[in-house]
Amino acid sequence: MRGDPASIPEIPHPRRIVPDLLVSESDEWYACGAPSPAVQGWKVYVPFTPCNAGAVLSAALPLIHAHGLHCKYIRSVLLLRKLNAGMFGYEQIGKNLVVYLPRVNSRFLGALKAGLSGFRDQCPAVPFALAFGDDLPLYYRYGAYRDGFLRFGSSEQPDDRASARAVPKNVRNRLARFTTPVREDPEVTRFLLRFPAHQALVQQGKCGVFRALNLESDAFQEVILKVGYHRGQMQPDGSDGCTFIRREIEFYKLLASRGLSRVAPALVDSLDRPRKALLALELIPGDSLLLHKLANRLTVEHLERCWEIIAKIHSAGLYLGDAKIANFLATDAGDLRVLDFEAAGAMGDPPPPIRTFLLNPEPLDPVLADQAHFLASVLFPYEEGRYSWGDRHVNLRDWLQDPPEETAACRWARQKLQSMLPRIAGTAKALIA
Repeated sequence: MRGDPASIPEIPHPRRIVPDLLVSESDEWYACGAPSPAVQGWKVYVPFTPCNAGAVLSAALPLIHAHGLHCKYIRSVLLLRKLNAGMFGYEQIGKNLVVYLPRVNSRFLGALKAGLSGFRDQCPAVPFALAFGDDLPLYYRYGAYRDGFLRFGSSEQPDDRASARAVPKNVRNRLARFTTPVREDPEVTRFLLRFPAHQALVQQGKCGVFRALNLESDAFQEVILKVGYHRGQMQPDGSDGCTFIRREIEFYKLLASRGLSRVAPALVDSLDRPRKALLALELIPGDSLLLHKLANRLTVEHLERCWEIIAKIHSAGLYLGDAKIANFLATDAGDLRVLDFEAAGAMGDPPPPIRTFLLNPEPLDPVLADQAHFLASVLFPYEEGRYSWGDRHVNLRDWLQDPPEETAACRWARQKLQSMLPRIAGTAKALIA
């Protein structure tokens, strides 16, 4: 089925592509070829997605081997998805295949650019690296090969992978002549100049969330700026960070058309361009209910009010798709707002393949799906506020038999879930035997 992660082939072993290749393996990487004796030099990054990983590697790996270079690449689709989502750090996004290039090799670079020409505009960008341009999945920076330090003569400095300076001041950029300037969209530039960001709140593979200023407001106004990244955190169905922000923009319009603007922050402005989607929202001081839960401040009153908001949204013919306590804001003024509509839509529209929790049984009915997902978000046993991609599968029956927590909020959620389970199972996609 298109869009089903299970239908995506695993990343091929290096010897399936180059049979005589020297290979070593770690838990995360395949390392190919003899390591360079150099301690620092150029790093060339080739990003790819779960859908095109095999094809990109088949194009690049024989060229790397033919030129006697060392490289490494991520060894599983699960790790690739985590890497491109930013779960290992925003600066690691897109660093799926790393080629170590101690000295400039013009023949190799020319061959690699030609070999990757069929993948233009198909892969995520690599933060804090310089693009070769022409929409190629090809980036570079100068960095350490061994211990995380750069050495120049008798001086030593940390190799800061999260620095905007991809080439240190005292290194000549010998790869610049192989690149093409990246085109800038003037409308996107004007939008960002109107809403200049001054603080990054979240940087992920799919989007960035920032505190920004509205320079066209008559009075001082801070806003939340959301920027969708082209080909960022691509899903099996081809949707990316821009797709998610576009869905959110459309959902804000649906809320306004159905008289529900007050359940969410106000939409200040938006921009939808072919390679970028941007959203400026009212900044409302407060904390998410997930933070309240982690601080033992989540109350039954909070949950009852969320339940009412979800019911209002359903009554208007809409669904949230990713209903969870992390997406509800308890404002400093004592109100509640619902946030993040990347998975939301109108009843009858197919939901995108993004969920925080993978439920079993998983309801087909969007109303029950929202409700069950919200209850799962209350009961989930968070560790330091995080949930990894490996522990999001939730067997609702097991939870009812052995509840993870025993608080008033969790008892409320478990009782709701207990009463709903027969209806959930009646419309479920699958049941665990």
